Amino acid sequence: MGKYILLVTLALGLSTTILANQGMQTDLETSESQAERQEIILARQIAQSAFEMGVSKLRRDFQNWRVERSQIAHRGGTFDLTAAGSSGGPVSLTAVGNFGDARYKVTGTAEEEEQVSGLFNGITAAGSVDFDISGPGCSGGPCVSGIDAAGNGNRRGISIPNSGTPSQEEDDVCSTFGDKVNGQGTGCDVNSRTQGLDEWIESEMDKLRSQIEKKVNQGSDDVTVCTGNGSGNGNGNGNGNGNSGESPNTCRMNGNSTDSGILYVKGDFRFNGQAQWNGPVYVVEGGSVRINGGGGTAQVNGSLLMEENTELDMNGGNRVQYNSEKIRDYFGSMGSLSALSVRITNRSGRIVR
Repeated sequence: MGKYILLVTLALGLSTTILANQGMQTDLETSESQAERQEIILARQIAQSAFEMGVSKLRRDFQNWRVERSQIAHRGGTFDLTAAGSSGGPVSLTAVGNFGDARYKVTGTAEEEEQVSGLFNGITAAGSVDFDISGPGCSGGPCVSGIDAAGNGNRRGISIPNSGTPSQEEDDVCSTFGDKVNGQGTGCDVNSRTQGLDEWIESEMDKLRSQIEKKVNQGSDDVTVCTGNGSGNGNGNGNGNGNSGESPNTCRMNGNSTDSGILYVKGDFRFNGQAQWNGPVYVVEGGSVRINGGGGTAQVNGSLLMEENTELDMNGGNRVQYNSEKIRDYFGSMGSLSALSVRITNRSGRIVR
């Protein structure tokens, strides 16, 4: 019996020792695995941080900043950073983070592009606007769309001032348009701006008007002026013959005619049928735009900017369509209304080691 007890005791002791050794080995393996994962995480963080450094440098000097650097100390590890490409063209950006035995790589392509200022929506009202929408609504498309026809970034459908004027409340504008305003938001996408943004927009539109007037005085073909006396200049059709319900002094486009540039409305302008304007339309205080018919055509393919005390009438299936490309074509060189930015595409990351 004594030997039996001794053997059992020895066996239990041996088993305990083996289990303890196995436990120690498991703990060691777990610790090593955790250490490896931690090194990968830190290497990834270093690579991502270095990549963002490169993006920041390109945003400050896209044309000239090119680099190939290695083993730069950062956060207890190192990074390698390469920006390669010809001046003005796409830049291949690569960042590799190193920590311990781990390496993590982040790559992407940087391209410079011109972006339109946030001033522009499908319709941007600097002040109080009289919206008058009648007829069956928009057949074949929304009345006002902030969905970018050029595909560069959607906007709100209509932007109105935060003036406290009852006629300019979002709900009132939406009750006039029904659900015929869309954009990057949901439902009737009308945005009532903050007071600070109102002041900025008024200031920018003042600058814009001044620059348009300068182009007019220079005889630029980019601008067509509707003066409200039945005449126009530039590259557009500013003359009218007194269609039913319109003054003979109203500027108009009829039928299937199309034109482009900056339409500068200082009086009353009418779109009839499926006539289309490709570019921004700027309406000065006291001016008006009426859009008749259309059948789903975008009569304004660009943006409609309206000063204080202006009027927009829409009757039937017609549309004001936001188009950033058309805005850049004619407003791109005007002050802060557009800016160059750096866009990153094809970004990806992977463990190297």
